[in-house]
Amino acid sequence: MDIVLHSSSGSNSSERVEWVLRYKGIPYTKIDSLDLGLSPYGYVPSLLVDGTVLAESMAIAEYLEETFPQEPLFPKNAFDRALVREVCEYVNSTIHQPQSRSVLSFFDLGLEAAAEKKLRGEWIVCCLRKLRTRLWRQSAFAVGEYFTIADIFVASIYRKALSHGVEALPEYDRYMENLSEVTGFDVHG
Repeated sequence: MDIVLHSSSGSNSSERVEWVLRYKGIPYTKIDSLDLGLSPYGYVPSLLVDGTVLAESMAIAEYLEETFPQEPLFPKNAFDRALVREVCEYVNSTIHQPQSRSVLSFFDLGLEAAAEKKLRGEWIVCCLRKLRTRLWRQSAFAVGEYFTIADIFVASIYRKALSHGVEALPEYDRYMENLSEVTGFDVHG
């Protein structure tokens, strides 16, 4: 199977897919590309699987989970899977989308780049504070007792907040350290 990830530096949605690929040990080629015509929606990530395009980070993650069951990222129990998807959906729709560059440019708020970056970071932090009420209930992992796709979504959006210059959140910093120890990945960089 030939897998090519079309990604862009700074895209936390692309980062999610790349983390899934690496965690599952799936061989792939990464193309840092702004060729947004590849995706039917005009942005990254896009995953080419034997020449066929798949878009949207959650859809890609679920495809990879079903196709490569090693190192599972979803719990076996249906209710636990729903909790994992709940967190992913909150990150994807409530946190990520409103602060995305494409949404902000559509509304043309007339902000200077620094002000827009600050606004984006503040939005993410506001939402992360709400999200923490659903996290770390059973363990140091986002949802449940082991590493799941929810951890990837939460870690990537927290990294995005930090990249916008927000003040670090201590509970999320501890969480990121735990993920680094468990997965062996550099979650900071």
